[in-house]
Amino acid sequence: MHHKIKGIIIRENAQGESSKLLTVLTELDGVILVKAKGARNISATNLKNVQLFACSNMLLYLKNESYTLVDAELIEDFYAVRENIESLALASYLCEVAGSVSVRGSDNSAVLQLLLNSLYALSRGMATLKHIKAVFEVRLASILGFEPEINNCDACEKTLDSVKNRVLDPENGVFMCEECSDELIESGEVDKKGIFSVSQSIFDAFKYIFGAKSNKIFSFSLGEKDLDELNTLSEIYLHLRLDRKYKTLDFLKTLM
Repeated sequence: MHHKIKGIIIRENAQGESSKLLTVLTELDGVILVKAKGARNISATNLKNVQLFACSNMLLYLKNESYTLVDAELIEDFYAVRENIESLALASYLCEVAGSVSVRGSDNSAVLQLLLNSLYALSRGMATLKHIKAVFEVRLASILGFEPEINNCDACEKTLDSVKNRVLDPENGVFMCEECSDELIESGEVDKKGIFSVSQSIFDAFKYIFGAKSNKIFSFSLGEKDLDELNTLSEIYLHLRLDRKYKTLDFLKTLM
């Protein structure tokens, strides 16, 4: 039976003398494994279409729950991300995370689109690596249903835009005014080590990333110090919810 899908290759492994086993993140089928016969031959017709990070419309043959690539129409190869080790490392991390949260048989189009937008920004040099990583992590948390209340303090419900100082409690997934945070720390209800002060610019960045259209999520700027802090907070916030380790992140951190 033939099967048409849109997907991006998030991992590739050699299989036999000339073939590849592709790990593909798809819109509707989650992550699937696809055998690409002869894909390692330099003369392969679909050589560019079956490279790591390539996004294509694929025609697959399904037999005994195994997919074999019949044809692929390339949408974007994102070749530029391979030009230096830093962008390659970030692209690998984005792919590993996106693949880990996809659900078989469910609509993964929002995750796929976020990954495509992030790789596009990376391949075109539209933003720094830290900027792209932070935006990806914050937006993915939102897509997965982990977006915190951003308008009001979780404790007293004051409008967060009206308070002088605000904090983020990543473990509990909430923003609070500093006054309520201090009271909770003093009472022992929360650990001071897990509370992070959030400047107005970083708070505005969170709000922007949560609410922006998918093709505009990188269209804001932060100073280097604020970007470093956003990058730290986005990583902590997302990974507390995913609760797993990523080898690609460990390697990426040695480069950033």
